[in-house]
Amino acid sequence: MLTKPITIRLGMPDYLRLEVEAKRLGMRPGTLANVLLHGSLTKTATTHAETALAALDRLVARSAGKPPLDAVLLVHEAREALGERPD
Repeated sequence: MLTKPITIRLGMPDYLRLEVEAKRLGMRPGTLANVLLHGSLTKTATTHAETALAALDRLVARSAGKPPLDAVLLVHEAREALGERPD
């Protein structure tokens, strides 16, 4: 299959959310963005909810067998990346 690279710009809050979610799922942020975009463009789903659920199902399948991550640690790391001080 032929692929075409694209560039998108995300605000820092959106990028950090993407990065945290990608890390939680054990994938790179670009891979997660690709999966989410592909899911939103899929014509087989008739509603946005069905498209979102199908994308989530694919993400769950990709993350199967990966160790669970600590959500508190991920938030802490994201805040450190933003330069925020812990409360």
